[in-house]
Amino acid sequence: MFIFDIETLSKQSTAVILSFACVHIDPDQDYTYDELVENSFFVKLNAKDQVKNHHRTMQKSTLDWWNKQCDIVKKRSFIPSEQDVDFETGYNQFKKWVNKINEKNALVFARGNLDQLVLDDYQEQLQLDPIFPHYQWRDVRTAIDMLTDSTTGYCNVKNFDPQAKVFKHDPVHDVAYDALMLLYGVSEQ
Repeated sequence: MFIFDIETLSKQSTAVILSFACVHIDPDQDYTYDELVENSFFVKLNAKDQVKNHHRTMQKSTLDWWNKQCDIVKKRSFIPSEQDVDFETGYNQFKKWVNKINEKNALVFARGNLDQLVLDDYQEQLQLDPIFPHYQWRDVRTAIDMLTDSTTGYCNVKNFDPQAKVFKHDPVHDVAYDALMLLYGVSEQ
């Protein structure tokens, strides 16, 4: 099973992708939050290249939202760096990582459907084979709510304080936290 998260500059399917992360979990294994973070795939993409060469889009409201995030999260995804790669390079790195795991037909969980829509749109635009077929995608919020009687898409995890560890909107932290909630979530009651 994979947990996937993407950070973008728009809420449209044509959005610029800032970064994305994914973690693979086996529901029969035990994991700590730190292990999930350490074992996650992460790539940061070159936003200017996406706008210039592929006409990917940005929204002012999303740019404004990013400017309000903490410096650690902005540095991770929003602020350009020399290490940023073009989409095709990031796609190939990610595909290699997924293929190395070699779990065909694995479920892929994401928080809502924007992540799938943006990734699928970009892959289709560049005529790349989808890394995950559309029928493998699931919504992690729905799964967490059904497993724990939550109505928020979040739940408690015994002996884990997300305030102390999780930087929301850092895609690596987001996938690790979603994985913990799927595996070890408990009812909030």
